[in-house]
This record gives sequence, C-alpha cells and structure tokens, in this order.
Amino acid sequence: MNKGFIERRQRGLVIGTSFIYLGLIILSIYLVWIRKLANLHDTYIINLGVDIFGMIVGYLLFTSSVIDIQKTGANHRNFLYLLNIAFVALFVDLVAWLVDGLPNMRIVNIIDNTIYYACMPVAAYFFWLYVKNVMRVETKLGKIIGTIMQYFLIVALISRVVNLFTGMFFTVDEAGVYSRGPLYPASMLYAYFTTTATIILIIRHRKNLATYQVVILILYMILPTAAGVFTTKVYGLSISYAVVMAILLFMYCVLNISQGREKAVVDKELSMATAIQENSIPHIYPAFPERNEFDLYGRMDPAKEVGGDFYDYFLIDDDHLALVMADVSGKGVPAALFMMASKIMIGNLSKIGKMDPAEILEKVNNQICEGNSQEMFVTVWLGILEISTGKLTAANAGHEYPAVKLGDKGFELYKDKHGLVVGGMSGIKYTDYEVYLKPGDAIFLYTDGVPEATDASEKLFGTERMIEALNKDPNASPEEVLENVRAGVDAFVKNAEQFDDLTMLCLKYRGA
Repeated sequence: MNKGFIERRQRGLVIGTSFIYLGLIILSIYLVWIRKLANLHDTYIINLGVDIFGMIVGYLLFTSSVIDIQKTGANHRNFLYLLNIAFVALFVDLVAWLVDGLPNMRIVNIIDNTIYYACMPVAAYFFWLYVKNVMRVETKLGKIIGTIMQYFLIVALISRVVNLFTGMFFTVDEAGVYSRGPLYPASMLYAYFTTTATIILIIRHRKNLATYQVVILILYMILPTAAGVFTTKVYGLSISYAVVMAILLFMYCVLNISQGREKAVVDKELSMATAIQENSIPHIYPAFPERNEFDLYGRMDPAKEVGGDFYDYFLIDDDHLALVMADVSGKGVPAALFMMASKIMIGNLSKIGKMDPAEILEKVNNQICEGNSQEMFVTVWLGILEISTGKLTAANAGHEYPAVKLGDKGFELYKDKHGLVVGGMSGIKYTDYEVYLKPGDAIFLYTDGVPEATDASEKLFGTERMIEALNKDPNASPEEVLENVRAGVDAFVKNAEQFDDLTMLCLKYRGA
C-alpha cells in the first residue's frame, strides 16, 4: 500500500467524518422540531439545548483540529477519538430525551442509552492514552497499567450488554420511560479507576509539562467527574458530556498553542541543522578542475530528520588528497554541531601534514573525549591518497567497509580492520592499512543509510544489492556510479519513506 493511497484514504475519512458531524447536527435540530418543544418539560428543553450546542462546538473543534493537524502532531489521533466519543454521547443523549416516555420508541431508548453508557469508559481509556502521549511517558509500569485498563474496558463494555437483561444500570419500562437501576453508580467505576490512574500519572510526571498544561489536564478529569457525581444525585440533568466538550475546547486551544510553539522551535532548529549540514560539505564539481590524476564526486540526500552524516575531501599538499566519510550519532542540532566540530578537527589535523590517518583519528578522538558530556560519537573512515603513486593509506574508526574496484574486477567490499568509534573512549589506538590504486581503480565510501535503506516490508537494501548497483557499470565516472547506487536504492524501497541520510563518495584514480 503506497503512501499516496494512505493519505487519500485518511483525507477521505476526515471529510466523511466531517459530513457525519454536520449531518447529525442537522438531524438533531430536525428531530427537536418535529417533537415540538411545547410538548416537552423545561428540563428536557435545557438538556436538548445543551446537547445541540455541545455538538456544534464539537463540529467546529473537529474542523479546527484537522486543519491544525501539523501543530497537534502525535497527540492528534487520541484527541480526535476523545472528540468523537463526546460528540456521539451528546447525540445519543439528545435522542434519549426525545424518545423518553414514548412507548413505541422503547427499543430506540434502550439502544440509545446503552451506547451512552458505553461512551464513558471508552472516553476514560482514550484520555489515558492522550495524557501518556502529551507527557511523553513510556514506562514499564505504564504499559502494565494500560494492559489492565484494556481488559477492564472489555469487562465494562460487556456489563453494558448484560444490563439489557438485568437492568442493573438502567431500565426502560413498557411506557418508554427511562429510570436508573440500583447499580447505576457502579457503571462509573471504570471511569473512576482510570481517572485515578491518570491523575497519578500526571502527578508523577508533572515536570514533563508546564504548570498550566498540567492544570488543564486535571480540569478535564475533575469537572466532568463532578458533573457525573452531580447527575447521580439530581436526576433530570445530563451535562457531563457538554462539560467534556467545553474542556476539550479549552484543552485544545491552550495545549495546541503550546504544542504549536514547541513545533515551531523544533522546525527552526531542524532548519538550522539542515543548513549547517548542507553548507559544511563540498558540493561544487568538478572539485579540482586543474587536477587530471583523479576524479571524484560526493552527494548527500538528507532524510526529513536531520542527521550527522558528512563527507569531505581536500588537498593536504600538491601530492596528497584526504578523503573523509563519517556518521555522527543522533539527530538534529546536537548532531549537526558535533558533526561540524569533528569535521573541523579532522581537517585541521590532516592539513598539518606528516601524520598518518590512524594518528589523526587518535588525536581527534582524545580531543573530543575531553569535553564530550553528551557522550556522542562519530564513525569515521579517513584515507590519504598519495597522488603520484596511487598509494592510499587509510584507517577506520567503526565505519562501514569501503568498496574498492581494483584491476579488471568489479567493486568488492574491502573488509578493513575497525577501530572504536571516535568519541567512545580516550586513549584508543587506530591501525593504518594501505591500498595501491592503479589507473582505472576506484573506491566507494558511504554511510549506513545506503545498506540500511528499507522497503515497505522493513527489508534492508543491504551491501549485496549495493555492490550489484556499483557493478552495473563499474567503469563509469564517479558521478554515474553514485547515480546507479541511488537508482538501485529507489527501485528497492519504492514508496517507503527515507529514514536516514544517503551519503556517498566515489574516487576514480587515473594516474600521474
């Protein structure tokens, strides 16, 4: 199932739900009109007015939240579930008041009130999920409590069905008149249990949110619960879900503004990180138009979430060319800044000269470990090509194996010796190795975003497919080699989303 189809289906679902909302509001007004207000008790009229007003608020809130989906983010789905449940409860409550006391509508009254009673535990469960998402809580205890809630939710819903035969929560007599059963308060036990667990969750993790956000979440539980307790004492009013809708409106307005601000800050940071990342790597080709001894080309196709991949190349002197391929741990601005620091250190030490790659990596590693409070690290492949002879001296700090093309053979993985990642531990020694390139030979460097590209079924592109793509035309120019690999990745992943940067660099040696 491709991404476009999923988006169209979701768009259709949203539009369909919006029409259902609007249709139920119109139907409610029509039902009230044909029932005639003059024939209804004043209390009934108050409840009907409250229900219709709450439904209108729900429709406007649904429309606003869908339009504002980019700001509500991950909490959008559970918020819409809460909104839909409250809307359904208001509609069935309105119908229940309209058919109450009509003998020929007794079955409708029973079904209607059964749905109304089922809405309460379902709403309580989804509010628990909503709070977990808002507060970004994922603990083992929370998962256990969530599982218990799921089982008890099933029990609570089954009890609503059992009520049809026992009348323990409510009954509708032959005259079509609704009345509460002896165990009516017990129908709210699940909601009370879930509300208590949610309050404990909020109290334990209150530091995850601002004070005003915590207050709003608690208000959602306190006010509807108070309204529910009030209606158990005073029959004739059903305002619980009208209160829920009002709190949802307030919760949406305030929490959404804060979430929107947070997202704006994150977007700005990611934009900065993207700029840092893109501007720090070379992207002007041909890179050294005056040099005919070699040809090289690099590219980085960033994913949506900014990572820390980078490549670099520079002349140390007239006869030595440095090649760097690296991948920083983490994402966003921290990774981009760490990337810049690593790139500058490697470049500065390399340009001093008279140091092999292993020695350069050792010094960079010690410098990074001195102030690495965030415990970040970077995998690095560093090579120095002696242009006049084709001797390539390299060292690998936990990076991917390079692929080399030597002689008449195609590209093959060169399984060099890996050292520890840079930034992992001070005092680490790295090992140099040498590869002798002859005219026509080439080396391909990359980050893990290439072999770990995944299709819709979570299968990896892998190094074997990468080598096949390289050998589609192993004698091609570096730019064409990278295009072949990218085409191979695209053909494999198809419409699956790219989750990591695809960073590649290819050098072809022509000889002195």
